[in-house]
Amino acid sequence: MSISFPKLVSVRILTGISLSLLLSTSLFAQTINEGRNPAKRVQVRKVVEKSPSYLKVNPMIGTGGHGHTYPGATSPFGMVQLSPDTRLEGWDGCGGYHNSDSIIYGFSHTHLQGTGVSDYGDILLMPCTQFAAGATSWQDRYKSTFQKSTEYAHAGYYSVFLEDQNLRAELTSTPRTGIHKYTLTEPDTLTLIIDLEHRDKLINYSIYPLDDSTIVGHRLSENWAVKQYVYFAIRFNKEFKWSDQLSELKTISINETDGSLVQEMEFVPVFAADFGVVSDLTVRVGLSFCDVEGAVRNLEEEASHNDFKKYKRENELRWKEQLGRVQVNGGDGGIDQQEIFYTALYHSCTVPNLASDVDGRYRGTDLQIHDLRPIDGDHYTVFSLWDTFRSLHPLLAWIEPGRTRDFVKSMLRMYDDGGQLPVWELASNYTGCMIGYHSVPVIADAKAWGIRGWDEELALEAMVQAADSMHLGLDSYVKYGYIPSEMESEGVSKTLEYSYDDACIAAYAGSLGEEEISERFRKRSLSWRNILNPESNFIQPKRDGAWVPDFDPTEVNFNYTEANGWQYTFFAPHDISGLIKYVGGTGERFSEMVERQFSASSKTSGREQVDITGLIGQYAHGNEPSHHVAYLFSYAGKSWRTGEIVDEILNELYTTEPDGLCGNEDCGQMSAWYVLSSIGLYPVAPGSEMSGNKAQLVVGSPQFDNVIVSPANSDYRSWNRPLYISTVGDGDYVKTVNSGARSWLTYDEILRGGPLVFEMSDLGSTSFGILDADRPSSSVNDFDFVPVPSFIAERSFQGKQSEVRLHHLDPEASIYYKINNGGWHKYKTPIKIKSSSEFLAYAKLGKVRSKEVHHSMVKIEHDWTVEYTFPYSHQYAAAGPNTLVDGLKGSNEYRTGDWQGFYDSPFEATIDLGKSKSISGMSIGCIQDIRPWIWLPESVEFFTSNDGINFTLLSKVTHNVPEDNYEKIVHRFISDSSAPTTKARYIRVKANPAGPIPSWHLGAGFDRWTFVDEWDITFE
Repeated sequence: MSISFPKLVSVRILTGISLSLLLSTSLFAQTINEGRNPAKRVQVRKVVEKSPSYLKVNPMIGTGGHGHTYPGATSPFGMVQLSPDTRLEGWDGCGGYHNSDSIIYGFSHTHLQGTGVSDYGDILLMPCTQFAAGATSWQDRYKSTFQKSTEYAHAGYYSVFLEDQNLRAELTSTPRTGIHKYTLTEPDTLTLIIDLEHRDKLINYSIYPLDDSTIVGHRLSENWAVKQYVYFAIRFNKEFKWSDQLSELKTISINETDGSLVQEMEFVPVFAADFGVVSDLTVRVGLSFCDVEGAVRNLEEEASHNDFKKYKRENELRWKEQLGRVQVNGGDGGIDQQEIFYTALYHSCTVPNLASDVDGRYRGTDLQIHDLRPIDGDHYTVFSLWDTFRSLHPLLAWIEPGRTRDFVKSMLRMYDDGGQLPVWELASNYTGCMIGYHSVPVIADAKAWGIRGWDEELALEAMVQAADSMHLGLDSYVKYGYIPSEMESEGVSKTLEYSYDDACIAAYAGSLGEEEISERFRKRSLSWRNILNPESNFIQPKRDGAWVPDFDPTEVNFNYTEANGWQYTFFAPHDISGLIKYVGGTGERFSEMVERQFSASSKTSGREQVDITGLIGQYAHGNEPSHHVAYLFSYAGKSWRTGEIVDEILNELYTTEPDGLCGNEDCGQMSAWYVLSSIGLYPVAPGSEMSGNKAQLVVGSPQFDNVIVSPANSDYRSWNRPLYISTVGDGDYVKTVNSGARSWLTYDEILRGGPLVFEMSDLGSTSFGILDADRPSSSVNDFDFVPVPSFIAERSFQGKQSEVRLHHLDPEASIYYKINNGGWHKYKTPIKIKSSSEFLAYAKLGKVRSKEVHHSMVKIEHDWTVEYTFPYSHQYAAAGPNTLVDGLKGSNEYRTGDWQGFYDSPFEATIDLGKSKSISGMSIGCIQDIRPWIWLPESVEFFTSNDGINFTLLSKVTHNVPEDNYEKIVHRFISDSSAPTTKARYIRVKANPAGPIPSWHLGAGFDRWTFVDEWDITFE
């Protein structure tokens, strides 16, 4: 197919955008006619029990609260997510829509399913019969009010009545196109707004007519995905005419490089297509991430006619087939429970998203265009792997083997094209978001589910490359066996998740006969034990080899990823036998520790973290690190307790209401947990065991009388047989599974299909899942591994001496240490030190020796005190009041716990030296990291005093670091060296912030953070 396009006009967007020109045109000068007919209401049909599965889906679930889902139309795993946009910004507007809103700005074609970061919202269309006069922004001119009672949605379809426009909008989709149908209450002049600036920051764009009923163009935007390319082809069932925008032309010039015409305009890239007086309009929009030609091909291949009802029916049938992968009947919750289930299954089948065109082209992570062969399948995007490796991908590996093979091949193409496996990939961009290398468990688990069809040697190569990248704390992880908090933020979480991913690499390498690689990563996977404190039984952060003092398991801080000590202590899914051994020592004591998490107060301390929601005690179901914890009771022989907790979560934290998700949907993870748990089976450690006759699903709390799981047929797996699940007997407790006492099943047992019968009882069984052989298990051979010892010591001290203690996770281990490059000594009793010292230590068990760890202690040769005029933020308290004079300087990472942060007030502090001294100079350190709103102060002032009341300005210091520099910069403000020596007892320093965040920053208008550390004073 060959398409001829006119020469593009290059449009340069000026920094100073003026709205006045286009706002003043006659097109937008129409006022709202109050005398029009009232809106026609759409009757919402009740879902009856025997209705098709796609009608049991309620896309409004998750659109309220903090679910961040969108209610619009999409196809299973489709490229297009055509949905209304009701919010332009804000955390609860990440999906573009919130159920509490009453204004629609239009319908855009890409949306993220329940994430915590805003992106997408591309190519917004808004049908208008009138415009609000006097509005000062584009959106306020064309937006419309709507009533919730006129909204209706099910899988693949959405409709709403736009009150201000007196028309009904209906949306449906094909995999690569969005289909709109606008029906007016009465014939009227209709204008379609095409907003290319909507939501993300626009880098450049193009738009032009292909013919009298087709518009094509592109949009390149920047947000979470730094370069997001979207190309579109919009085709109408009626001819259109452009409104006149020539009055906005500013200058015309010729590009000397290529001779192209350059037009500079002061306007917002919002365009209007006029259709005259009409009764209805059908709009078909094809998308492509490659080019305009791809968008046209996708449109013509998938949407070649104007019959909206046919598109709607075809999309409903797609969803009927997709939702037929898991069919449920019965259940105590009746219709509501089935509505929750099918909506959860629906959400689970909306991500990842198709990213290749009908001709097999896709944009790689090198941002170049590549071609697929037919055998390669489709290419996909939106891999939120920190979330989805836990439940979503195991579910899809079971029911969608062919598509899962395509997911794996997509990840490997990202490695080929961009040099690394995805962590959180979006629109071919590595976002740098989240932690771990969780492509690894997804690929490994796919193989455990019996799926084949990719280059397994390449997959192993990519896994090893990810694990050996020596960034994001991996260098420290390899050197010390854990990530010290002073070297990397979120070190506890990264240590744990790297350990888990390493276990998956070990299993995958072992399945390929690569024993050397397998053994290396098996040993690395035990690293989580290096940060388990035997005195508290919690996973805790270490700084410079010593436990960070004043540990509080409820405290949310930057040692953890969106969590606290309670929520990460149980994350070693590949080595739960080790957890049981070292957290309590017995199954009973371990289960008591897990029970404490659920019975603790739900109050958290420390940093405010919006992701921590859905709390039962300190268990946070609204965020992913907790998702496996309810199943840990089964590993301790208490399957009945797993059933109780899982049942509580299913029935208390999932509802049919808009806020029916207790946290972000997170690309289907929250819903996939529900799907798997409600049918009674859950994968606690996906990818850490390669053998299908060993990889386990843990029995939980089946909710339905009958379930049929029918995996899609695929040439890439030998077994795709239906599984027929049923429950017999009354009660909520599992008594037997297929007449046996085992509380776990293997992947192979599931894939063979046939009947699976849960016998239920009113009482917890005294035989089910009790014996060791009947409990699920996971373990790592630790014959050649000894955890590192841990210091219990200060980092700095005042006075004559301090004490250093050492201890170890295993009481049988011997500990050896040396001081200041001296000889090695066996540790027996606490060590007394009187001066600054450097320690090294290791542990030994038998002939096996641990890695060496280091600790420094600095003796402070003064007794100064510090008083603050304004308090520092409790989130960034560092070591407390003496942080500024403890002799320890912060690194260029503000989250490592060495910096004190100030917000809403300036930093101002006073040091009392104890007596008057001759001062020749002083300095203080500040950090700039503007992404999280941290700027250097505009100036720093140093004052001196002898009475602590009357202060004299010694020096005022500025800097020349650009405020738009996105690099992490540590800068020391040094007092004027030409100032004369001053004798004083008191010294005051004041940092003057520069004012509100500038308009070009995402935090525009808010206050800036100021971070300070280490006040150096020079005496004569």
